[in-house]
Amino acid sequence: MTLSEIRMPSPPFGHPAMRCEKKKNTKLYKKEKLKEAKNEYEERIEEYFQQLTVGCGQKECKNRFCASGRGSILNLQPQAALIMAIQLASMPDSRRCLVPNQTLESTKENNDVKPPFQANNKQQQQQQQTKPFLQSLFNATPFSVLLEPKKKKVETSTSTATTTDWTSDFWKLFNPFQHKHSKEQDKTDQDADYYQIDSDHSSIDSKPHHESDASSFSDTAGMLLAIAPITVVNLDQALEELKQENEKWCRSLFQSWEGIGNSFISKTVQQELGHEKYHLIDLNQLKQFMMVINNMESVSDSFETLLDRMCMNVDSLAEIDVLEDAETDHIRIIIEWCRSIVAVIQWVLCCKEQRHKKDEEQLLDFNLLYSTANNNKENPKVTLNKPTQEDKATESVQKRTSTIASTSQLILTQKLVHVLSKIAQNKKSLVRKVMQNMFSSLDATRMTLLVHDLHQYLLDHFHTGPYKHGVEDTVIMTLKCLELIYQASMKRPNEPILPPETFYNTTICKKLNIKNEYRIWKRVLMYGEGRHSTWISRQGETENQRRFRLFMTTSSTLLPPYPFENEFQFSWFGYPFLLPPSIKRKIVLMDAMSQMSLEYEDACVNHTLVVHAQKLLSEAPRMLQSLETNLRSATCPYLLLEIRREHFISDTLSQMSRKWADIKKPLKVKFIEGGEEGMDQGGVQKEFFGVLFEKLIADQIGLFSEDASTRLCWIRPVSDYDTRMYEMVGLLMGLSIYNGVIMNLQFPKILWKVLVMPNEAIIDAMAERHQLFTLQDLEEGWPDLGHGLRQLLEWDSTNGDVEDIFCRDYDISLDIFGKGVITKSLMKREDDPVVPVTNTNREEYVKDYCTYFMYTAQREQILALRRGMRSVIGSKALNLCTAEELEMVVCGLRQGPDSVELDMTELESVAEYDDGYSADHVTILQFWSVVHNDLTIDQKRKLLLFVTASDRVPVGGLKELTFYVQRNGPDSDRLPTALTCFSRLLLPEYSSKQKLRDRLVTAIENAKGFGLV
Repeated sequence: MTLSEIRMPSPPFGHPAMRCEKKKNTKLYKKEKLKEAKNEYEERIEEYFQQLTVGCGQKECKNRFCASGRGSILNLQPQAALIMAIQLASMPDSRRCLVPNQTLESTKENNDVKPPFQANNKQQQQQQQTKPFLQSLFNATPFSVLLEPKKKKVETSTSTATTTDWTSDFWKLFNPFQHKHSKEQDKTDQDADYYQIDSDHSSIDSKPHHESDASSFSDTAGMLLAIAPITVVNLDQALEELKQENEKWCRSLFQSWEGIGNSFISKTVQQELGHEKYHLIDLNQLKQFMMVINNMESVSDSFETLLDRMCMNVDSLAEIDVLEDAETDHIRIIIEWCRSIVAVIQWVLCCKEQRHKKDEEQLLDFNLLYSTANNNKENPKVTLNKPTQEDKATESVQKRTSTIASTSQLILTQKLVHVLSKIAQNKKSLVRKVMQNMFSSLDATRMTLLVHDLHQYLLDHFHTGPYKHGVEDTVIMTLKCLELIYQASMKRPNEPILPPETFYNTTICKKLNIKNEYRIWKRVLMYGEGRHSTWISRQGETENQRRFRLFMTTSSTLLPPYPFENEFQFSWFGYPFLLPPSIKRKIVLMDAMSQMSLEYEDACVNHTLVVHAQKLLSEAPRMLQSLETNLRSATCPYLLLEIRREHFISDTLSQMSRKWADIKKPLKVKFIEGGEEGMDQGGVQKEFFGVLFEKLIADQIGLFSEDASTRLCWIRPVSDYDTRMYEMVGLLMGLSIYNGVIMNLQFPKILWKVLVMPNEAIIDAMAERHQLFTLQDLEEGWPDLGHGLRQLLEWDSTNGDVEDIFCRDYDISLDIFGKGVITKSLMKREDDPVVPVTNTNREEYVKDYCTYFMYTAQREQILALRRGMRSVIGSKALNLCTAEELEMVVCGLRQGPDSVELDMTELESVAEYDDGYSADHVTILQFWSVVHNDLTIDQKRKLLLFVTASDRVPVGGLKELTFYVQRNGPDSDRLPTALTCFSRLLLPEYSSKQKLRDRLVTAIENAKGFGLV
């Protein structure tokens, strides 16, 4: 017998040593296997992370969990990729890409691996199968007690038992709508692992609903991205599916852009992207479907998932600027994204509407209960029925529905703002253009509700800095969204979806410090919005920037001349659509004052230098006299005009020509050779500009013609014109704006549209494309002529041919000053013979007629007028205004047939009194009674002219004026007088109302000239 054949006797079964050894081996084995599983799990996480961020490098890869795959999850952030890698590594099935060279080797290795021992039956094999580390950890007792939901009833059949992943229970802790009605509890349990990663059984391609079946939902086990996205062809199909109360079906429709982005597509409304056309979502059908959805929770959760996916992937799409650089998949995704965002907006509006309906129902029930209770007091025999259990359940459901709608609206608005702001940041991106086009297709009602919600969201998060989060700040993100919607609304300037005043936010403007915001805005204009360092900001500083920096540091409210390092620079004035015209007028005047301050400072410095030079050159009188003559203009801190009333126009034009270099200085006007001793403190300026513009539009000058019905002025067609004369008129207009004087000139809105254009090339291009000088512009300025062309354009050919009815040729007739009526051909070539206007060419004729009448015939004069005005106020402040806003800033509220009637109660509300007068004084009560009841509209305007030197109503109404009534002695026969520079009415204490009325009317009807009081 060999040594190997000798066996030691084994301890009997059940011996303590045997049991201890077996227990020890089991512990060591489990510890070793746990360590091995942990290492293997960490390796899988790292592999998945590389696959999600870098990719496998295969061109034909179809794995959606690979950065190289087609239709994959787009560029993920590192944090999101790590979370997804952990979830993928926790799943039993592999989502790894199979490289062709490694497929056979991995298969061989898997076949060669054998377990250390084999179990006797299938049940032992399942118990000993290795679990991933993280899954094993969360299945431990402490975590299972925390994470496991309420225990379900044990199934009798073991074959139908299912195991839920730990992530399902983990996400349940964060689900705000976890507790459901008892009838819906079983349905919730079946969808427990909704927030898991997809499985391989689902397809990335969207499937029409008629091709999908019920098995597609059961196979995926309800996981987040595993539910295959489906598309709904029409409303009837969606309503039919909704009757089955299939929650997973709703999620498969709303949680991915592949689903909702290809559903409810309109067959009629379409837009163009390059040479391709795409259809829009039919929002009316979508709203009709959304209003009948009972499970609001699942739809809101699905949209939250959709927006989260978009937020992770938006950066890569926003980088595509040129259509030629985009792949086919990118274009498809961009269109699906924009449709999906519009669908989210529709759902938010539906949630708001449902919440309002619930609130109205509760209010109606409360009023009914209150009235019943009052009747019960009058009739004690009538008793109130106690609410039943069913009524309580219904009330509970209504409250819960209202809460879900409110919470969903808030959360979705927050996520929607985040996604839209990232889309709006790159103004050249393709996805921004498509999103803007889709917003421009919204109706006015939906866009109004959206704008109001964003304004409320902006007010809820309002602050004035510092903006530590930069572009991620809620205020900045909301403003980016509003800017995108505003540009979509104004895509067609002549026919905007919403009027500009819809975007005004007066509440925020009241909270802003306008002076501080102006300084910040100028700094942002100088260095740009964003984060800047001090050293970089100082590079390439110009002389004007240096002077402006010095001006800012010497002001009362000290702000740093350069931005703090790494501090995000932002100004509310960079989003002018929020600002009403009254605020924009203040900005324009503040900008003028800052320029005046610089000119005034230079003049004072030059004056000091001249004084020193006089001391040095006191021994050379000839040289000293020459120096004083040459530097007189440079040392004067004002633009001084000395005007003779008999030579008003010639004196003004000649002095402005000589003092062109002083136009940015503060204006002072003095009337000479008329015995007027008035000192210009503001009132003389108003008188000067009022008389000046009144004379410029007179027929004797021949520059402008005034329409009798609309009181609008326009450039008179002349054969020989002086371009310099129109430049001078534009300069005087700019000088009036620069010094804060409201002009008594009124032009059609088309002129203000030209004045706000950035350059002349854009004006010519828009005129050539007929985007400017349209029929709408003609109808506003010349209503009779516009009405005739509108009839020609809309004539029904069934009632007769246009050529036979209107008998017009393809030409235009103009009344040229000094030459009479001249006919001009509108043919593209002047040599072409004139043809009649027919049904075919009438649209082109109307466009050519409007362009020639408003622009071509007076192009040089219009552009000269524009150059002159912009030479004075051509700053960035002017670019804040639209055409309508600039008109209100410059001319005040419009006068004429469509003007607003003077509300003298506004003037009374802001009036102040001095030298013994008060609001309840007898003379003051009589004065306002005469103003309200006895004065005509024309006399009311003359009263404004008498006291303030201007009859124009400023932006914001008469409440924006300063108006003082001062006692000017006891009763006498003296007429009332006024200090127009200070807007003070000097009113004696007359003995009767009739005497006050007579003296006041006499004074305002004969007000002219200035004197010292």
